[in-house]
Amino acid sequence: MTQPVDPTLTPEEQAQVLDIQDRLIELLVDRGDAVSTGDRTRADALQDRIDDLMRERDDIKLWATADGK
Repeated sequence: MTQPVDPTLTPEEQAQVLDIQDRLIELLVDRGDAVSTGDRTRADALQDRIDDLMRERDDIKLWATADGK
């Protein structure tokens, strides 16, 4: 289930966060499949992408609060 988006974000920021969260769900499912089949290389690559997206999502939230919202 997708986390609720912070209502203090602009509609554009909310859309970005929702898009990232949707991509995170897909990547987490893919990573789970890779782990269950023993494909560690793929699982590690997916985890790297997951980490990048989580940082991107957190940065959007941080920028929004830094803008005085």
